[in-house]
Amino acid sequence: MELRLVLKNAAALSVASVLSKAITAIVAIAVARYLGPTTYGEYNSALAFVSTFILFVDFGLSNYMVQEGSRDESVLPLYLGNTLAFKTFTSLAIYALMLVLMPANYSLTTRSMVIVFGVASALNALDSSVYNYFQAKQQMYYAAMYQFLSTFLIGVLTIVVVVTKGNVVMITYAQMAATLAISVMLYIHLRRNIRLEFNWHRLVEMLRKGLPYGAAVIFLYVYFQIDMFMLSLMRASREVGIYSAAYRLISVLLFIPGILTSVIYPVLFQLGVESHDKHREAIEKIFKVLSAVGIPGSVLLFVLANPLLTWLYSHRFQASIPIMMILCWFFALECLSFSLGDVLTTTNRQWTRAWIQGGAAVINIGINLYAIPRYGIYGASVATLITELYVFVMYYGVVRRQVYKVRIWRQLPVIVLASAAMAMVAYFLRYLHPLVSGGIAGIVYLAILIGLDPDFQRIGGYVLRQVTSRKV
Repeated sequence: MELRLVLKNAAALSVASVLSKAITAIVAIAVARYLGPTTYGEYNSALAFVSTFILFVDFGLSNYMVQEGSRDESVLPLYLGNTLAFKTFTSLAIYALMLVLMPANYSLTTRSMVIVFGVASALNALDSSVYNYFQAKQQMYYAAMYQFLSTFLIGVLTIVVVVTKGNVVMITYAQMAATLAISVMLYIHLRRNIRLEFNWHRLVEMLRKGLPYGAAVIFLYVYFQIDMFMLSLMRASREVGIYSAAYRLISVLLFIPGILTSVIYPVLFQLGVESHDKHREAIEKIFKVLSAVGIPGSVLLFVLANPLLTWLYSHRFQASIPIMMILCWFFALECLSFSLGDVLTTTNRQWTRAWIQGGAAVINIGINLYAIPRYGIYGASVATLITELYVFVMYYGVVRRQVYKVRIWRQLPVIVLASAAMAMVAYFLRYLHPLVSGGIAGIVYLAILIGLDPDFQRIGGYVLRQVTSRKV
């Protein structure tokens, strides 16, 4: 892949992702403040229930399409056609099953939201395959554009409902309307640019080869968000709302490792076949950059959890503060493990990654079954951290034993030192506005990081040159 194309995709995806996540965060905070803990808990219960079922729509077809399409674009009309046809059928079947198996303890409001969310999620599942098609075509700027537009429409319609004092079910209708509009736009785009094909025998082959990806996605969700679903079954809606207020803020940050890996995924697939040395060097650089984001990010969230949540939620979710102080370390662990997991995926070890995530899913469910009835949202928080730590350790061990001796620990001392200095600055300034104290602490962190690490000196120099050249 040409460097110019990589940079174009990276720029488009980065800008769109940052703007989209900013809108998502603002809308989520506005909705939480408007609804309050109990109703916000019902909202997230419905969302968690639907998200659990919608996992079984894809079966790994989309990720397999990216792998094969990035190597040979000629297969994309057939692979996308097969994927969309299969997902349309499974979406209808799973939606019906979801309505039949809806928990009896859900309120009428929650049930109404499940019905609407189910339609929106099915449409979004089809849209995601089109985004994967753009990824395989190395046209991530299209995916970025449509994803941003989707987030923008959802945000605008949701805020309209909040401003006009609509109820929580109206919020779900607003989100479904926005998703439907994007689906129509993507359909028109595809009609103009590709002639879809379908072949039953190739679909069966795709399902067989895509199964490791599908299993990995299911397992990934289980140890990512099954705690929300289990909380909705075992605890009151208010507790779900308190937990969600902290968890949703952290989950918004996970777009950061996703940006980098989405853009260079085709490159990593190619390097996984061509050169282990170059593949290892790329992974080590990615690990270093993600560590430099995840570790200080978690440290800052831990130190400033109280003033940050007090400001964001206007004192309505004070019970979420200790939950934030536990869950914030999930972001650091996820950044540390992200690149190691991609080593397995991009070197044709998809089943290995799937089995690790399957073990994580079993561990997460087991801990939650024990901890949630006894410790509630605190037990769910600790279960998330233990599971993510298990994933990181397993990824690292398998990569070292089966792929190559990845060198990651040498990347961390300067990052940890700079993060510790940042934590002290943030702690002493914690009585200021969280944006002020966090901003000053962040500047201290960057100054130490760039001052002591040659790689970040080069990155800082490149950014500075770009800024100054634009001003000239």
